[in-house]
Amino acid sequence: MEGDLKTFIIPNDLCRRTGLAASWTPINQMSVFAYEKRNVRQKDGPSNFASSQPSSVFLLRQHVLLFQPILRKLVNESNGAFLNLQGVISDKTLDHKSELLKLSRQYRSIVRACLEDLQDDITKVEGEDKETLQDYITIFYSIECIWHLCEILFVDTIPGNIVLPLLLDWVRFHFPKHERNAANMLSGDLIGLEANPEFWPTVIGSLLQGRVKVVRALLKQHSASDSHVFRLVDQILKAMPVYNVFSGTSVSEFNIQWRHWTVDVQSKIDAKMFVTSPNLNLIMRLVVGEETAWTEIQSHCETWYELLAAWLFYTEPTVKIFEVGQFAKHCITKMRMRNNMKHLDRVLLAAMEFDVLQVIKEIQHMSENGWFVTHLTDLLYHAGKLSNLEKEVETFSAEKLHESFLLDYGSLLMGHKSLWQVGLSYLDFCPTEGLKAIELILPRIPLETEAKTQKILREAKNRELVHVAQSICKVQGMKSLKRGRLGNALTWALKSQDGPFTSFLADKFLHEYTKDGKLASTDLLDNLGSCMLASDRLIFLGKYYEFHKLYQSGEYKEAANLLVSLLASKIIPNYFWYVLFIEAIPLLESEEIVFSSNDTYTIIHCLEEKEDLPELKDKIEILRLAAARNLSRALTYEAQLV
Repeated sequence: MEGDLKTFIIPNDLCRRTGLAASWTPINQMSVFAYEKRNVRQKDGPSNFASSQPSSVFLLRQHVLLFQPILRKLVNESNGAFLNLQGVISDKTLDHKSELLKLSRQYRSIVRACLEDLQDDITKVEGEDKETLQDYITIFYSIECIWHLCEILFVDTIPGNIVLPLLLDWVRFHFPKHERNAANMLSGDLIGLEANPEFWPTVIGSLLQGRVKVVRALLKQHSASDSHVFRLVDQILKAMPVYNVFSGTSVSEFNIQWRHWTVDVQSKIDAKMFVTSPNLNLIMRLVVGEETAWTEIQSHCETWYELLAAWLFYTEPTVKIFEVGQFAKHCITKMRMRNNMKHLDRVLLAAMEFDVLQVIKEIQHMSENGWFVTHLTDLLYHAGKLSNLEKEVETFSAEKLHESFLLDYGSLLMGHKSLWQVGLSYLDFCPTEGLKAIELILPRIPLETEAKTQKILREAKNRELVHVAQSICKVQGMKSLKRGRLGNALTWALKSQDGPFTSFLADKFLHEYTKDGKLASTDLLDNLGSCMLASDRLIFLGKYYEFHKLYQSGEYKEAANLLVSLLASKIIPNYFWYVLFIEAIPLLESEEIVFSSNDTYTIIHCLEEKEDLPELKDKIEILRLAAARNLSRALTYEAQLV
């Protein structure tokens, strides 16, 4: 464990002298800063290292392989496959087994495309960048190899459990060298083909991959192909029985044919019919499974599993899927790799032994930040391969294991500035902890732009996280307020449906008006509509703006009615009574009577209540006189009407 630890040097003299402390910042980042350790017995006071000089905070975060631009396509496309898989499982009308196999192949094609992109890019760089890309290629090659085998063993439906044809396809796919060499030879100059130094290695390599037709085609191009020994080998290989589950031949019938053919070939070997050509003699000894011959050709096999598929093809052609593990161990021992197995070898062996839990444990240690274990475990979970473990392993829960990987991977992606929505889609499928994680992480995503904030807000509302949406809106509102964008701040406050914050901003509008006599953001105030009901103070602001518009447009009667309604409502802030009383004076003194006697009594009553306001000290007599004159005119006018 200690060998995996890494040391980071913080390049700061103050940190060196005082010591360090660290704290987690949102999602997956750690801040490190200078900190003098104090104990409870020490007197509280400024640190000995305190000064007027600025101190530094260092941000550390895990290197996330998946955040590299070249791997962004892998993350996005695999997310599409993941969501398709969840849709397939929820649709009860589909054949889940066949659909899961299609999706597994889709995942592999995504990994293969990623590998091709990496191989294209590695030719364009040098130095450390090239080494980094080579590491990526090694990682994703291993992922593709393991996934392909797990698909064969755990996802595919194998008729009769005869697994060898699929194992051969797996080996051929991952070791294409011999196929390419054979194709190049057969498409080029065929004269004297055996003079090519790769001729016999390609023949033996093709034989080991079960490409018998390719072997025959290559041998026919040999200059001695018309000789008796070459024709005899061609006849033997042509007559070699190959099991096909769809041929109608039972396993027992095929085994009888195989034994007869093997005995016939062995008798020819014993009769020394191939000794004139050592290479042909070796081929014949291989096809009958002679141990010494297989020991001779081990160097042709890059790995034990390449040897395994070849050895099974010529010794156990009808091997069942549950028998592969014991034969795998035999090949590992044969190649003396028991104590030299790499991580990839251990994972493949665990898969062949049908130890699903060990496979999952091993792939967790791969350094691609959980992409592989998350998607493969999700596939195996829905294929029903994890639920079987609940009977075998005490306290094991397939659902909890499945959710834990989705939770970790989704949380990791949430830490990226542009992949956070992809991360959300994984957390959505965590039935127990997913919504809680979203609730914690969503407000901590940096609100870099207004467009991004709108997206985050929409995601919170879609999941009915009302308090999260309110928190985000309030943060944005405060940001706008600090920048002097009062209208924008009020817009965010209305979205948050936060009454106290809305009242606070409405007060700001009214205070601004008392200072310079202008109302800001009139377009917003003009379209408040039902949003006005968010708080009493906003209702007053909206109604006051309406009064302002009526007054400016010359509709004095309507403006007067609205002013009286505001005065009678008792929702006027104390600092604004003065403004309303002052604006009532021109209406009281207007040539046309706009206040009725009852309206005037209301104004007088309010004036008597607020006569102690300091702002009214110089205007109180003028207001009383204006109100008295208007009352006299109004009473006279109303008496004439009666």
